[in-house]
Amino acid sequence: MKSLLAFIGLTLLLTLTTNLASAADIKHSSKGFAYMTGGIGEEETTSLKQSQKQFNLHLLFSIGDGEAATGVDVRIFDSNNQLIFRLLGASPRLNIRLPADSYSIVATFNGEKQSHHFTLEENEAKRVILNWQAADSAEALPSEELTAD
Repeated sequence: MKSLLAFIGLTLLLTLTTNLASAADIKHSSKGFAYMTGGIGEEETTSLKQSQKQFNLHLLFSIGDGEAATGVDVRIFDSNNQLIFRLLGASPRLNIRLPADSYSIVATFNGEKQSHHFTLEENEAKRVILNWQAADSAEALPSEELTAD
């Protein structure tokens, strides 16, 4: 019986520790938007997945056949073309909580830009994958550039 209680106690402690660690990883942009970035290694990926329900935009950055892209510069513009979020050096996964609106993402990796336009409705979550072809690939993905001016 003591072993069972010890096991339950340890399980609860680990669960609370994991949840506290996830909450500690949440950052806020200068405009107040909550976000998390990571995805390098199993612990970061697990932390991001566990807190995923707190965010309504899930970005994944990759190269070629799915290799993680790190050091991505991310800019998000609202429907008025105003820059509302910027993160330099994002990890392969970026989760953000944004209000309902239409948005444009411009992400730059190794000098190459990718963009994506989308609309977030109330109580809706979106997943966006931006992929850059490997340097030795013959095909290049089309990209657009937006400006915040």
